[in-house]
Amino acid sequence: MSVNDSSQDRDGTMMTEKPAPRKRGPKVDIELTRQRRSDIVREAAHLFDRVGYHGVNMEMIAEAAGLKKPTLYHYVTGKDEILFNMQESMIVRMRENMAERVREGQDCLAILRGVYEDIFTQMRDSPGTVRSFFEHQREMSEEQQAKIRKERQDYTALVMKVLSDGMDAGVLVRGDVRLTALCFFGICNWAYQWYRPSRDPDPELVARQCFEIFARGIAVQR
Repeated sequence: MSVNDSSQDRDGTMMTEKPAPRKRGPKVDIELTRQRRSDIVREAAHLFDRVGYHGVNMEMIAEAAGLKKPTLYHYVTGKDEILFNMQESMIVRMRENMAERVREGQDCLAILRGVYEDIFTQMRDSPGTVRSFFEHQREMSEEQQAKIRKERQDYTALVMKVLSDGMDAGVLVRGDVRLTALCFFGICNWAYQWYRPSRDPDPELVARQCFEIFARGIAVQR
């Protein structure tokens, strides 16, 4: 036993030192924190859609989320972080949905139609998120913009791979893959300007109709 592990009392009896009690940090409920941040992003998206990004301040977001303004800053640092989380969640969800369709072995037309369905569903469920995704990239920091740009590039690369594979398989008319992808996105990326769930068909139906308009121009006529 080392001198660091024991000591003697007055009658010479060896006494083992008790280790100092460990300090316990505050208990953090990770799930609650995740839910609170999700609520903040959702309420901010509603405000961005109704008022516009530049017309919304942190006090308005705090009130909509049912929080005091100082408490809001416990979860986010500012509007740019909320905007980043909003854009990241949208592009990551869409990329994961597309990757899942590829893993399931769906044909190229079904995979591409699914892209339209994802975007129109987002327009119905969170129009403010979609509007912010297309209109407010520059309001984020350079680092945040770079991360979102990388996610967008990865997603576009997935679409281009599906288009290229479809051309190789003889399902799609062969052409410039990049230009075809840009035309493909051009139809759905502008739709947030005109699509209104209260007036237009359900997302699945309008997505299918828009995709058929596009596909008739690239699908091989049999």
